[in-house]
Amino acid sequence: MSTVSVQDFLNKVSEDQALQAEVAKAMEAENDREAVTKLANSKGYDFSTEDLKTEIEAREADFAKRQEAGELSDDELEAVAGGFYTLTQYAARAISKSAKW
Repeated sequence: MSTVSVQDFLNKVSEDQALQAEVAKAMEAENDREAVTKLANSKGYDFSTEDLKTEIEAREADFAKRQEAGELSDDELEAVAGGFYTLTQYAARAISKSAKW
């Protein structure tokens, strides 16, 4: 259930500019992953920091696998074509690579 909640939250972030701004602000915190988790929890998404980490790592692995195969998702193709990189993509990368973990 928590995996679905993380996925729902990340999907919502990709669609909601106000939420993107809140996530960006949360990522400025010393413990950015905890801050993002608290933000999500306050919005009704029930998952832990570890759940968030696991989902981000899974998305990173899937992305790397598709890159190695030379594949792009529709969203990635659109991002490349339009030169647009969503905050969700940035947040996912930043959260997964944070040295504060």
